[in-house]
Amino acid sequence: MQEIMSTDGNVVPSLCVKDMFPYQRPREKFVSVGAEHMAMEELIAILLRTGYKGTSALSLAKQVIQFFPDGVYGLNHMTVKELESIKGIGTDKAIALCAAVELGRRLGQLKVKQDYEDFSNPEAVAKYVMERLRHKTEEHVWVALLNAKNKLIKVEEISSGGLTSSYAEQRSVFRRAIACNAAAIILIHNHPSGDSKASPEDVRMTKLFCEAGKVMGIPVLDHVIIGDQEFTSLCSEGLL
Repeated sequence: MQEIMSTDGNVVPSLCVKDMFPYQRPREKFVSVGAEHMAMEELIAILLRTGYKGTSALSLAKQVIQFFPDGVYGLNHMTVKELESIKGIGTDKAIALCAAVELGRRLGQLKVKQDYEDFSNPEAVAKYVMERLRHKTEEHVWVALLNAKNKLIKVEEISSGGLTSSYAEQRSVFRRAIACNAAAIILIHNHPSGDSKASPEDVRMTKLFCEAGKVMGIPVLDHVIIGDQEFTSLCSEGLL
């Protein structure tokens, strides 16, 4: 019987799932008590389905969590290739984990879109993109495209590496707006430091885009900067 470290720091024996009582097995427990009563490692074990020789799916799930310095949150930014470096995680298991994380993000976005009809509200924009952007290790520039009633049409990525004043980037933003008949746009980018405070350069760049928007007849309503569980709206700060 193999020993492993549990998520609370205690050493516990690793049981094969078949040796567990029915109420201890992740799948049976899921049915009997519901998903909300499942531990994180139990949910991951269900996705993994199997472990490897001498290690159960539940034990492997705990090892996956321990692999990340920030615990299970590490799954937010792991790729299939990176997950495959964990012993016992092959391509199929890595894909299943990444797909589950992506599904969670998309369901979260759908909920935000249902809750907020008016996406000129910076809180709506921040909630919609937070889980996609706050874990990024470099700056990414996105644009929210809105219709005449400020309902969200879609959000698209423009570039990585930070907002620039280049005409090419401005053309890219407004070309996408024209392509989907957007009436207005909101600029979005993240700060990998986690601090969402706008820099003087952020303000300067945004004003250039606002001027271009006036010429195009597609106003820039706001620029929302995403940090780690925080955001800054340049419009709300009176910086536009």
